[in-house]
Amino acid sequence: MPHINSHAAGTINWADFVSSDLDAASRFYTGLFGWETEDTPMPGGDGVYRFFRLGGRDAAAGGTLPADMAGQGIPSHWNVWVASDSAEKTVERAAAAGGRVLMPPTTLGSSGTLAMVADPGGAAIGVWQADQHIGAGVVGEPGAMTWWEVNTRSFEACKDFYGQVFGWDAEPLDAPGVTYATWKLDGELVGGMLEMNEQWEGIPSSWMVYFAVAGTDEAARRATELGGSVGAPPFDTAFGRIAVLVDPAGGHFSVVTQAEQPAG
Repeated sequence: MPHINSHAAGTINWADFVSSDLDAASRFYTGLFGWETEDTPMPGGDGVYRFFRLGGRDAAAGGTLPADMAGQGIPSHWNVWVASDSAEKTVERAAAAGGRVLMPPTTLGSSGTLAMVADPGGAAIGVWQADQHIGAGVVGEPGAMTWWEVNTRSFEACKDFYGQVFGWDAEPLDAPGVTYATWKLDGELVGGMLEMNEQWEGIPSSWMVYFAVAGTDEAARRATELGGSVGAPPFDTAFGRIAVLVDPAGGHFSVVTQAEQPAG
């Protein structure tokens, strides 16, 4: 895909993680994806926000897991962010649609304004109103994010929630053994939603970010060499070959070698 210079409101434009061991996680991801790093001081001098770049373009970022989150037992994790023309209005819609406001709109200097809400199933989703930082500058290439899906036990409630908040339409997918829908905005794919069943016992609802790789099996092997682990071994789907990987600090994410689509 071409480089990205802007993101339309309602599309997923960024992914970042918070980690109990930022340096170990950074070594892992740079080794796995070939990312370059650049640190930006956090407001108030409380640590750094580490940008990861692919060919000079922003691909993702990471920071240290806040002490209050760690104290609540929240593990290292990835966050997914949706572009918005007005973070304030998006948060208002989320609250009206049955969500919870986890972080009210907060302006980060000239970068933009962020907020975070939770859907009716409890999955957190970020809101980003861009100023100078648009979000990802590269998408869909090996080493860049390429897909996003929410895993939830509140499938029907989330259909209404994301429709009201971001204007997404849920389109059921005919997949044996799973309940899945793709999200569309103005007819274009923007993500997916999976209904969690008994196999997910003990795992909270959350968003999953997928990164494109040239070879899923090789990425899984490389992840273990770099000190991570494999959460779900490589398996084939209609969309491509997928694996769930875990970084050294416990952050879960997925990789996919996308299936070739028929011509025409």
